[in-house]
Amino acid sequence: MLWVDKKYLRLISSRFRNAKWKDDNLLNHSCPYCGDSKKNQHKARGYHFVYKDSFVYKCHNCGESKGFVNFLKEQDSQLYKQYCMEKFDKKSKRKYEPLKRESSKRIRTQKEDLLKKVGCIKAIDSQQARDYLNIRNIPKDKWDDLFYIEHSQSLASLDYKYKDRVFGTDPRLVFPFYSRQGQLVGISGRALNNNELRYLTLKIDETLPLIYGLRKVDFNNTVYVTEGPIDSLFLPNSIAVAGSDFTKLKNIVPASQAVVVFDNEPRNPEIVKKMGQMIDDGFTICMWPKSIVEKDINDMVLSGLSSNVLLQMIDKNKVSGLEARMALSDWSKVSGS
Repeated sequence: MLWVDKKYLRLISSRFRNAKWKDDNLLNHSCPYCGDSKKNQHKARGYHFVYKDSFVYKCHNCGESKGFVNFLKEQDSQLYKQYCMEKFDKKSKRKYEPLKRESSKRIRTQKEDLLKKVGCIKAIDSQQARDYLNIRNIPKDKWDDLFYIEHSQSLASLDYKYKDRVFGTDPRLVFPFYSRQGQLVGISGRALNNNELRYLTLKIDETLPLIYGLRKVDFNNTVYVTEGPIDSLFLPNSIAVAGSDFTKLKNIVPASQAVVVFDNEPRNPEIVKKMGQMIDDGFTICMWPKSIVEKDINDMVLSGLSSNVLLQMIDKNKVSGLEARMALSDWSKVSGS
């Protein structure tokens, strides 16, 4: 019953800044969750698009992602009630059909072949990728999990919703994101040239969380959580959230089991705010020593610190609860934090 979604999406779309239908099944507007953006009122990085016979919302700025039902419920509770009555009313003339489960055979095929079908090869088989991995001191035991693509525009073929939305012929190092069951959820491509868009992130399955390393992590031991996939490669039993949206962790790993490692940016108000949110959610976070000047883990490695030294530093400087709140206030250089 896509027509019902579209009807209510049209009813609510006028209240969003910069709302514009790009085509019959693609609505673009400024994100109501992050403001998108406080500095430029013409920014519009929120998109509603069709996925498996229903609309899905995704913001390419803050990472907010949800189905249309939850989006409508949060934006207008009264309109949401009308929507439910119309869509799920037994007397409706159009029959509601539940989504079908994908077979395990398709999942296996997707995991093994999808990246190669769009032109990706193993990073270890590309001289340009190997040169980059060597320059960044990426541990060689992690190389086999990474891919390389010659022309980034080919990645648009991973999902129809990215048609005519991915441009450029720049080469990229590709980080695949898998679910616990091994299904390909999305990818992040790191430019290997001087492209201003350093990272290109595409999500294939909007129903699953975009977490790097989720397939291999052991939840019986401490889980180290970083912002970017590259930083996670230097820590044992680690995952990455592909950005600074750590809120998704609450449904992934128990707070008592995780150590969240943000980038070392005490002057960044957004990072400081998110650190505070994670503390309030009961997570343990790493508060980098003030003697560390590098921005992230990879830069720290390039400055001469080994993975073992970094791990010891993180464990020594991890804090939670009231202690973390006090430490954050002392650590941050943002007024009013």
